[in-house]
Amino acid sequence: MAQTTAHSYEIERIKSPALQMTIIILGVFMAILDTSVVNVAIPKMETELNATTDQIQWVMTAYMLVLGVLIPISGWLTDKFGAKKLFLFSLATFTIGSALCGAAWNLSSIIAFRILQAIGGALMQPVAMSMIFRIFPPHRRGMVMGVFGIAMMAAPAFGPALSGYLVDDWSWRFIFYINVPIGIVAVILGTLTMHEFPHEVKGKLDIWGLIFTIAGFGSLLYGFNQVSSNGWRSTEVESFLTVGVVCLVILIIVELSVKNPIIQLRVLKNYMFSMSLLLVSLISVALFAGIFFLPVYLQNVQGFSAVRTGLFMTPAALVSAVLMPVGGRLFDRIGPRPLGFVGLLIVTWATYGFTTLEANTSSSTIQWLYIVRSAGMALTMMPIMTAGMNTVPVELTSQGTAMSNTVRQVAASLGTAVLTSYMTTQTKIHAAQMSWQVTPTSPSGQFMMRIQALMQAHGMSMTAAKEAAASVMNGLIQRNAFVAGMDDAFMVSTILTALTVILVLFYGSKRERAVRERHRKKPVRVEAEEPLLLE
Repeated sequence: MAQTTAHSYEIERIKSPALQMTIIILGVFMAILDTSVVNVAIPKMETELNATTDQIQWVMTAYMLVLGVLIPISGWLTDKFGAKKLFLFSLATFTIGSALCGAAWNLSSIIAFRILQAIGGALMQPVAMSMIFRIFPPHRRGMVMGVFGIAMMAAPAFGPALSGYLVDDWSWRFIFYINVPIGIVAVILGTLTMHEFPHEVKGKLDIWGLIFTIAGFGSLLYGFNQVSSNGWRSTEVESFLTVGVVCLVILIIVELSVKNPIIQLRVLKNYMFSMSLLLVSLISVALFAGIFFLPVYLQNVQGFSAVRTGLFMTPAALVSAVLMPVGGRLFDRIGPRPLGFVGLLIVTWATYGFTTLEANTSSSTIQWLYIVRSAGMALTMMPIMTAGMNTVPVELTSQGTAMSNTVRQVAASLGTAVLTSYMTTQTKIHAAQMSWQVTPTSPSGQFMMRIQALMQAHGMSMTAAKEAAASVMNGLIQRNAFVAGMDDAFMVSTILTALTVILVLFYGSKRERAVRERHRKKPVRVEAEEPLLLE
């Protein structure tokens, strides 16, 4: 049994914890924001850089692959070089990469600079979380992680609006340039004021663990990324997914047999931590449905512009920003189980509401559903993650945050692949069914004939009017089929969130309750707390 006292936490040795948090949040917000703003700018970048659609997708794919490769080993890198040095390195690298991306002159240069930017972005979030868990003891993390969660939840929501404005009124280059002044300020503040955390790596570098980590996670994430364009049965997808799974199986065998593994799998022996990974994985997959499908629906079906879509989603982001700290404070008092149960019930109800969307559903209905869903997520995500990390020994904090971020990354990619593929398949099925219903005696067939007659009345020949009416009907069918397929994907998301409602009932431990009970009954200074056994 490892034994750790409150003296292991750095809060009493830091002059300004609030300033530390400000620097951390600035960096993380900037990195997460960048992942959402690029999507909107892709069409403009494709045109200006003379690239094809397949080629320009590597601007996102390359970034995602670097994240998948570096996040798993961020724990070892933190222990090796120290949290402060690694965070400042990642911040500086991300800032330099952003400046170079804005100045890119062709496709090759933008991909190369995105890789450089991703090196910083991959390390920033897990290292930031590691620092938070090293600074604050368990009974103070709820509120702090709630504030930290604002960056994680609000950045993806604000991204499309900001990107749409910059791309439409300025240039796609400014989605990268906007990071530069923020990054410079954060680097200067961090260099002058950030706390240096104790760190140590025992033994030599686990070379085989490093090789199989890179090959396994890189292949797996690339395979998932190709599903939407190539399908599950393509040779490329099957090959990369197979290599990824085989390498990860070998990685587990290697890491369990070496003395100083690059990934500490023993953190998975902790029940609360393992349960948090399972819950966060399911929530991340379900969360994807709202973040990805809703903007596509608003723009392709409702006819919103990119800027209007971003502004439409902003109220939900503001609700998340307000409720994240509230959820953190409630977590400190009542724990993750009741908070998670209520929050996930809200998420499940709101997600189910999205399964009934139609092509002409009012925007106010959609917005309220999204606001309620975001409120439930704000009350759920951070408490579940924090409760899992609260029972991880301090010396394994960096490894725990690396694994937590890795699981979320893989879950998000898997969610992208599975839900997009399912939605595409269902859309085709619904389109075929709707097409079969267009007969001379059916309402849809009669509607098409009226369109044909109207066009003939305006001077079109019978053949031209018939083709035009068929084209209009096909457009309506594709539009309604897309909405029906999206509703089906939201139903899968609803089932996943309903499953998490059940699983969260089993999410609790004596140690987690002991931390909160002692703080609630007898608030004391950190250094006065008694040693607490870790599970």
